[in-house]
Amino acid sequence: MIAFVLSGGGSRGALEAGALLALFEGGIRPNILVGTSAGALNAGFIATDPTPVGAARLAEIWSTVRRGEIFPPNDVALWLTFAWRFLTGQDGLLSSVKLRRFAQQHLPSDKHRFGDLPVRLYVTAADLNAGVLYLWGEFAEAEILDAMMASAAHPTLFPPLELAGRQLVDGGVVANVPITIAVEKGATEVWVINVGYAGQAQPKTRGALNIGQRALTTLIYQQLLDDIEESQGRAILHHIVIDAFQGLAPWDLSHGPQMVEEGYRVAKEFLGKPAWERVAVPAAPSEVDLTQQIGPPGAIVWRPRRISAPTGRGS
Repeated sequence: MIAFVLSGGGSRGALEAGALLALFEGGIRPNILVGTSAGALNAGFIATDPTPVGAARLAEIWSTVRRGEIFPPNDVALWLTFAWRFLTGQDGLLSSVKLRRFAQQHLPSDKHRFGDLPVRLYVTAADLNAGVLYLWGEFAEAEILDAMMASAAHPTLFPPLELAGRQLVDGGVVANVPITIAVEKGATEVWVINVGYAGQAQPKTRGALNIGQRALTTLIYQQLLDDIEESQGRAILHHIVIDAFQGLAPWDLSHGPQMVEEGYRVAKEFLGKPAWERVAVPAAPSEVDLTQQIGPPGAIVWRPRRISAPTGRGS
């Protein structure tokens, strides 16, 4: 059983669309789709038509979308909106009304519930009130649009989605690349399209906001390592990392065609590798390499080994 897992990444979700097109053209078809944040939007769209035609339609959406369809149309309007909503104590610097309208426009009218889909779809969101991960996809009557909007509610940028008295935000806060969900749901082969941070070297950062964002990115990366390690031996795992267009603002939609093309190129290149090279391993230094890492004096990179639970009582 094949699963596609789509990471969060804001406007870089266009890269995922290009990669999906390459996978479908390569004859790879998902039985399960798992998405977080921008990946939840992409997974929701492609789940309504999991074919090369559907993938081409998603690539077209990302190639033609204009900033004003989702965000304020220019920087002046953007920063004025930020300032007004901040000063008036709004729950997000932007309203999510346009994003919801955009998502709804691209969901077929006959496929608005999870039970309407031809494949299984799972979407994540984090609960600000209970600190847990919520997962949509278990109940056929659940609304796809609500799940997508909860998962795409990037904290501070968009207000939380309030459902049943809960404040739900971007699933990437808890699981930006939810590999283990796909495995737990029965996937035997998982294709991960990761447009988030995946361990690439980054320059020194300055400023409180930038440092806070980098700290969150580091936390999310450690979750990714745990997910990859946890999935080893349970499913064949292919990890496609697309690191182009790093640092792009979430509201910058001006590079859509180039990003779709780059995602397509990277995925095609990945598919061209020998099968053994496409199998993912934890992206952490091996034990042999730990002492060779350049870092703080007297410190090494630490990745703890997982300790298996005892299989029986001792005598």
